Amino acid sequence: MINYSEALKNAARSMVRFKNPNNLLRMVVRFIARESNLTQASMLVYESSKQRYSFIDSKGKDRIPIHLVRIDLDHPLILWFLEKKDKLQILEGYFCLKKLKSFNRVKHSELSPQDLKEIEKIKELMISLNASLCIPCFYHEELLGILILGNKKTGEDFLEEEIQFFETLANDSAMTIKNAETQTELVKRNAELEEKLKENKVLRDKEQQTYYEIMLSLAQEVRMKDSSTFGHLEAVEKLGIMTAEELGLDLSGKKRVVLSASLRLHDVGKIGIPDSVLKKEGSLNEEEWSIMKEHVDKGVKILEPLTDFKEVSDIIRCHHENYDGSGYPRGIKGDEIPIESSIISVVDAFHAMISSRCYKKGFPLDFAINELETNKGKQFHPKVVDAFLNAFKKNMFAYYDSRIKKEIKSQNKPQDKIQS
Repeated sequence: MINYSEALKNAARSMVRFKNPNNLLRMVVRFIARESNLTQASMLVYESSKQRYSFIDSKGKDRIPIHLVRIDLDHPLILWFLEKKDKLQILEGYFCLKKLKSFNRVKHSELSPQDLKEIEKIKELMISLNASLCIPCFYHEELLGILILGNKKTGEDFLEEEIQFFETLANDSAMTIKNAETQTELVKRNAELEEKLKENKVLRDKEQQTYYEIMLSLAQEVRMKDSSTFGHLEAVEKLGIMTAEELGLDLSGKKRVVLSASLRLHDVGKIGIPDSVLKKEGSLNEEEWSIMKEHVDKGVKILEPLTDFKEVSDIIRCHHENYDGSGYPRGIKGDEIPIESSIISVVDAFHAMISSRCYKKGFPLDFAINELETNKGKQFHPKVVDAFLNAFKKNMFAYYDSRIKKEIKSQNKPQDKIQS
């Protein structure tokens, strides 16, 4: 005599190991065939892709040729389990061949002629399959499979306790199958999500490349307008990046690109400034200076249609604002000014002071450094000045281009004096 309670516990422990629903069903079939001493144990399972029920496994001397038998959705066996569960209660929720053979039509007069005809077809199917019991595997309203059992080898009838054991095992199997399917679906969705993330990364990389190309194209426009300005922008970018690093700013991912683009493009609005003003030798008069100031708004307007450049344009808009509020175009001050704009302000002014132009000779380094120190808290953000000077003294020969190195050497300033 089987200890059914213990058998269910053992089966439940085994079910936990299985991730593949088909492997689980095969285990259930083997378990029943081994423990219950039946002529056969088989399992039908629903194949959603083919809209039918197929045998996943069959064990025992009367086992079913599983590759040869299929049951369509319109077969009475399936229809009764799915659509006539209220009438199925007459037959105790499952099909038993012995009860079907002794079925009393008069006793169940509420059944229609069509119902009786379908019951007869179910009986014929069970006989052809050497089946004594057909027990549904339900998960809520979903019929995931059907447990088909042969006769007991002893020839005895099934006890109520045995049938309850098979029903519990069938429903536990359905629940475990559904859990396994859910897990499989989650794995599939995760894989699809990972694939989407990879695709998005490719798109982001492509957008990043486009971003760089636009930036370089605009910088090239500046170069064509004023070659000295272009060289100035290259140096300003290097100085600005090392200053941001000295400040400890987060330059991961897009943030570094935004700062780099801002440093490169802060003077892009000079494309719209007349050559008579931009390339004038000597000081600008009041009217010319008003025109020159327009390069800030012109630069913002150039970048405005490019949505990816919004952060860049916000930085460029403020790169001529002064720490004490005396700058332009809005006259904001202190921490109202983006730190990136303050970085541009410092490195732009420094490089402009030490660079030679056709209309002027560059100032000595000591003069430029003294100007930054003098204007800390006035024109320039104090922390940015300190960070720039620290970074410059530590890295100037590593970061500077060859042209500026020549200027430094021509000034004949010993390195220890520069760093003091």
